[in-house]
Amino acid sequence: MRKNRLDEMQEQKLLKIEHNGCWIAFYGLLIAILAQVLLYGRDARAIAGEWIVFMCLSWYIGVSCMRNGIWDRKFSPLPKTNLAFSLAAGIIVGCVFFWINYREYHALGGAAASGIFMFLITVVTCFVSMSFAAHLYRKRKERLENEEEEEGADEYGKE
Repeated sequence: MRKNRLDEMQEQKLLKIEHNGCWIAFYGLLIAILAQVLLYGRDARAIAGEWIVFMCLSWYIGVSCMRNGIWDRKFSPLPKTNLAFSLAAGIIVGCVFFWINYREYHALGGAAASGIFMFLITVVTCFVSMSFAAHLYRKRKERLENEEEEEGADEYGKE
């Protein structure tokens, strides 16, 4: 194993660069997937590669954050926050499905119905998923805090 040749400041800068690169890749893949869906419709072959990479990246970030008891820098795991993000996802998915169906069938009523249906399904699915994830996060964070307290008590008792 090679020795790390970076000082602390360089290490922090490298972590920041990697952090920004990760999020650029994440949102870049999301935008590419949405653009391809809007252009090519329901052709799964058009987005298969991006979808696989996007889902692997999403799962890695989600599982790693949960394992370490981290939710987010700016948002709390509250029902209000979960609802806001669920509504945003629902609006995006509803609009995408409206566009795809209107472009393919030129039926405004049917496209609107599919958009509304997908909006509702997405909001409910996201809200339930995020609420469950918030519950798991709280349990994991509590477990990690209890482990830290036990380790601190053990160290204090040894002195």
